Amino acid sequence: LQELKEALAARGVKDLPEIAGGMDGIVEVAKYGDAETVVTGIVGCAGLLPTIAAIKAGKDIALANKETLISGGPVILPLLKQYNSKCVPADSEHSAIF
Repeated sequence: LQELKEALAARGVKDLPEIAGGMDGIVEVAKYGDAETVVTGIVGCAGLLPTIAAIKAGKDIALANKETLISGGPVILPLLKQYNSKCVPADSEHSAIF
């Protein structure tokens, strides 16, 4: 990421955007800003941490990754209630679990 920041600065970009990467970056994006809904669609269990972060930030979840509920249901479902967030399917395949 530092290399990207340096390349942008070298090209005269004065107001650098926030640049994040890896799992930390994904988690930051999931909870960032004032969006009301976050679409979570990262394959496998990798979508679990960003989904948790989005819920804790008070965002609703549009789920496009069934592994999040399969692997993390015992964690995700209580958090949805605690933070008064909703979880809706974002893909017809996932509608079967709702």
